[in-house]
Amino acid sequence: MNTLASRVALVAEHTDPRGRALAVGRSLIAAGGLVVLLFSPDTALFDDLVWPPDGMRCSGVRAAALWCLAGSSDHGLLLSRVISIAVLLLVLSGFSPRWTCIPHWYVAFSLGVSSTTANGGESVAQIATVLLIPICLGDSRLWQWTSPTSPLPPAWRGSAAAALLATRGQLVVIYLTAVVSKLMDPFWRNGTALRNVAADPLFGFPHAVRQLLQPLFDAPPLLAAATWSVIGVQMLVVAGIVAPGRGRARIALVLGVCLHLAIGVLMNLLSFGLIMIGLLVIGLVPIRSRPPGT
Repeated sequence: MNTLASRVALVAEHTDPRGRALAVGRSLIAAGGLVVLLFSPDTALFDDLVWPPDGMRCSGVRAAALWCLAGSSDHGLLLSRVISIAVLLLVLSGFSPRWTCIPHWYVAFSLGVSSTTANGGESVAQIATVLLIPICLGDSRLWQWTSPTSPLPPAWRGSAAAALLATRGQLVVIYLTAVVSKLMDPFWRNGTALRNVAADPLFGFPHAVRQLLQPLFDAPPLLAAATWSVIGVQMLVVAGIVAPGRGRARIALVLGVCLHLAIGVLMNLLSFGLIMIGLLVIGLVPIRSRPPGT
């Protein structure tokens, strides 16, 4: 027990994640939210606007969300969108992580709990942004793209280490859940699910891509290999997250980025892809690093 405590204390002592990876990850998560707000009309975000009393999900804790506080009038919807876009642009620019991390979480929370047509990325962003708070509150830089000139205070090193470990845990849960759900689906087990995914009326592949891939869909061995490759990539990402070694983490990052770029482009889920890639970049940052000035 003492040895474990000593190792945990050593990791916390040498944790300083304020590097380029953290900056890129935060900006990608913000970009995912911006894609939704810039290209989705209110009727796409809130498909029950016609229902009283609030026109969106505002029960319980959701009542504290920005969209619920501003209301479902045209003025309220516009105000919520403008405020959210302004906050996300500040995060994307890298301005003052200490002062933008909580507003970033609030926007992610508000969009995730108020929207009735979430694609999964909003839920991931809610958790990711709340985990970024203990990492960013100790960051006094004016811009996240500049190099730190002094080490993090000891208390913030510990909170940053814990948050990074929790971020990795979130990634493991996301990918293991995806793998288990696929293994429970008979279409994934028999190797034909990719054809069904491609033909989905809402998130299916573009018609030109389906035509191009038709020979693959018509060849059962190739289709099964392509279908199971998705599960294999997700399992390899999990292995890269939990296994020691920077090389494995890099492989997991490359595989994850390729997977989510493909999902974003082929299934029109760019927002989800950007958020997941941002989370992967943050979660796969080496937890131990030498603090500046030491």
